[in-house]
Amino acid sequence: MSGVSVVSKTHASNGETGVADTVSYERWVWIELIGFDNGQPDYAVQAYLDKTGFIPDSVSLLFYTPDFVHAHKGMETEWRLPMEICSYGARPYGRDRARQTWTNYELRNLVQELQKHGVEVYCAFFDIFQFDGEDGSEELAKSVWCADHPELYEMRKTGEPFPGINPLRRMKDGSYYEDRFVPELMEVLEDYRFDGYHGADGYTSPRLTLAETDYSDDMVEQFLQWSGAALPGDLPAVCDRDPGDMERRADWIWNNQRLQWIEFHGSRWAQLWRKIMAGIRQAGKKAFVNTAWTREPFEALYRYGVDYKMLAETGIDGFIVETVGASLSAGAGETEYEPGTEFMSMLLMIKAYVPHTKLICLNALADTHEQWDAISHAPTVLERDIHTLTSMYVIESGEPTRCAAGFMACLGDGISREGWKWITARWNLGFAARPQRIVGAALVWSDAMLQASLQEYAELRTWPAHKYANELLSRGAPVHSAIRIHNVPAFDGPILVTNLHLLPEGELQTVLAYQGGAAILIGRLTERVAAALRPFDIHEGHDAGKQICVVRPVGMDTGSIYFMEEHHPEAQDWTPGPAPVVDAIAWTKSLDFRPVAESFLTRAALEIIEVVQAPKVCKNEAFIGVAAIEVAANRLRLLLTNTHINYKSAHVDMGKPIQRIEVLTEFPGVPVKPRGSAFSLYVPGRGAVIVDVSL
Repeated sequence: MSGVSVVSKTHASNGETGVADTVSYERWVWIELIGFDNGQPDYAVQAYLDKTGFIPDSVSLLFYTPDFVHAHKGMETEWRLPMEICSYGARPYGRDRARQTWTNYELRNLVQELQKHGVEVYCAFFDIFQFDGEDGSEELAKSVWCADHPELYEMRKTGEPFPGINPLRRMKDGSYYEDRFVPELMEVLEDYRFDGYHGADGYTSPRLTLAETDYSDDMVEQFLQWSGAALPGDLPAVCDRDPGDMERRADWIWNNQRLQWIEFHGSRWAQLWRKIMAGIRQAGKKAFVNTAWTREPFEALYRYGVDYKMLAETGIDGFIVETVGASLSAGAGETEYEPGTEFMSMLLMIKAYVPHTKLICLNALADTHEQWDAISHAPTVLERDIHTLTSMYVIESGEPTRCAAGFMACLGDGISREGWKWITARWNLGFAARPQRIVGAALVWSDAMLQASLQEYAELRTWPAHKYANELLSRGAPVHSAIRIHNVPAFDGPILVTNLHLLPEGELQTVLAYQGGAAILIGRLTERVAAALRPFDIHEGHDAGKQICVVRPVGMDTGSIYFMEEHHPEAQDWTPGPAPVVDAIAWTKSLDFRPVAESFLTRAALEIIEVVQAPKVCKNEAFIGVAAIEVAANRLRLLLTNTHINYKSAHVDMGKPIQRIEVLTEFPGVPVKPRGSAFSLYVPGRGAVIVDVSL
């Protein structure tokens, strides 16, 4: 069984709370004050719950700016909250009402009103503080407290401050900001009686990459003290007002101390959250943490210096995973980015890295302030997101466990009753399956490989596990589950190992000795790997250093082993070129990776499909994806996805005669008839269809 069954509550018209259904996931809502009405006796809480049709397990109230904490005036008297706290970026209106001026007492009462219905209430805010004022000026207004503390702004390597609080910095008097932030945060949580704190963007990772920020004198001094490193004699320790010296110093750190700079930030973010969690636990409250800018463990570390395992070890109650694919696929902010399989593999890698930490997926519904609306303008993309994110699993004790524990609606205001009905129907279907087996290869996760990948990527720009998973998934390989290396010996089923050469010796021998199913092994043919592969009789006559793929069916019969090496001079002899590789890029842009031959990747994907006996897509393979789980004996549930903007037909061969097909999604609205071992149906543009196939 995947997930933990919890009771979902609805709000009846008489105001009583009753049991509606039992679901295997949690339902969260991220919402601003503009979603409620301080002119109503109950702040329009019941009206809101009547619209949703369910009582959320948790509601996170978004207050936008750190001034929510630092400009708090206590509860002895009633006072007005700043306008930017009353709506995201002080936007003047939403679909249901104009922005209202709220008081501290009204906010406390709203929290209590939500809690009456069994909702846990969290507070959330970003590190940013600029917004459109009411005077018509083109110049942005600023939250008062944040405007008075420029020493805390994130500092680019060019000496230009980014208008956001860096919670790792020190105040003017030399004290750590975090030592002021934590007690003030706890005062706010207690005064408003919140159940917990939802750490959002900027308080869980930097807003810009480590290649670009924060290279202030303060952060550099902290780094040098932590690492014991020393600057070269021609680089000054104090140069905040000299852009040229700042950039030279930053470039030296990134080019010569990169891994230490990354490790330092991982340590500092963990230190911040240890202090936060000490206060949270003492107060009997909870805390959830946003992941770093949609990134999986490798890129969260390399780009932002955030180590999810270190954060999990601080005692947080879970991560809010930034799986906001629908907004990006639909072009929010004019992005040209299709993150479908990338976010699937991102979720998979995070759960494999922190298997005992709850993951709640951000579901990108709509955001008026950011001007995108997936419900209205890209519903098929949103539906596809829901079903792909609920189709990823980790293997624990031999059993599949869904990576996602629930969804957080992002954002939750202005959605109609019919809109909520549409969303929850798809949430329910996505979490309905109880798989007995995941059809495909379980990707083997190794913490040691993660660390080795950082070192190798910094030198050679080679692919980490997540990159392989993403690229293989996008080519149709069924990689919808992961298993930690120590669970491999007890597993029965196919496994996939990437970067075989980066496994430490004990883990390398574990995967080579695996007898529970087929093994697909990808990596570089180092001397150590060649020696380890001698029992397979495939090491002779092959070039050291080349990328290889070994497909070993069940057992150790060397005669049935498939071996492939990459024949792609551009990939083997790749160099960054005359222009330096730039890591200071936006979160929507890909890191630079050395090329891997398309023929190698395509062949590897086909071999995986063949060896695991997965359903085969026989037409429109470039657009149609399939994920299959066994839900009962001789019955598979298939998720069919389409990345093209137009309808595409999915022609699928199951490899065995089909007895019956049941369509579980609203589309297509006609029966699907099998033809021997195959069937076909249309999948909406950028959408998804789910069917049960009985064999």
